[in-house]
Amino acid sequence: MDISQNNLPDEHFYNIQIQLEEWLRRHGFATWKQIQKVCRNLLASYPETYSTQYGNFPEYKLFMPLLRNGICEISKENDRIGYVILAKLEDNNETLNPLLLLNNFPCIKDLAQSFEIDDSFDLIFHCDLKDKYTYKPISEKELKIGIYRPEDKVYVATFLYDGQNRRIVPKYDENPDAINIARCFVRCNENYTLFIYHKKSKSLNVRFYSELPILITRALILFDKTQLKDKFYKYPLSKNVPYHNIDTDATNELTRIFGKQSIEVQND
Repeated sequence: MDISQNNLPDEHFYNIQIQLEEWLRRHGFATWKQIQKVCRNLLASYPETYSTQYGNFPEYKLFMPLLRNGICEISKENDRIGYVILAKLEDNNETLNPLLLLNNFPCIKDLAQSFEIDDSFDLIFHCDLKDKYTYKPISEKELKIGIYRPEDKVYVATFLYDGQNRRIVPKYDENPDAINIARCFVRCNENYTLFIYHKKSKSLNVRFYSELPILITRALILFDKTQLKDKFYKYPLSKNVPYHNIDTDATNELTRIFGKQSIEVQND
């Protein structure tokens, strides 16, 4: 989600996020559905012309940056997957090593191929990643690597075809990274450039921020911890806003995770 494409006023956006953080801190543990409801309720007090900027799923713009930047965390309570507030990373006395986070992160291919194989559905709608994730009916008999559904309905199961097997993508409330992994797998297979690395300034631009696995975005912001105090990084980050202090060791890890074609290196 590129915030340059909307007009979210800073003061309103941050105020809603603060209210969301306060609610979650009081609540202690919240499911994805509860967070969805709270985001909608918070927006209800604003004029419709403003709240429509957030779309039908405002939680992706309001809550997801908090999860990606380590303000919130995934948790489990009585076999339920949910979310909790963490202590601020910039106030954490422990040294968090972002390179170690990248070192220990599996490659996208391995993550995608860990999804369960399921051949029980006919996949007749294909997700066009070039067109805002719309699903369109297909006429081809043979599937190509991509994301599919048996129906064009948001509530039906989503599948990844990896070139050999049809794999069911876990639902968002089961694994919020699953669809990100599937999209990255498809883009890497199509040799998309995911990152632009500026070697001299050691800055890194991300083309598809909202599709990156959560731990990857956390690692990138931790290479320069002053970014944690920058309010702008609580937005759904624009591709025009780079991460700073990214060294070549980090880019080598990103290449291992996403493939050689994923990073374009510029000498500026």
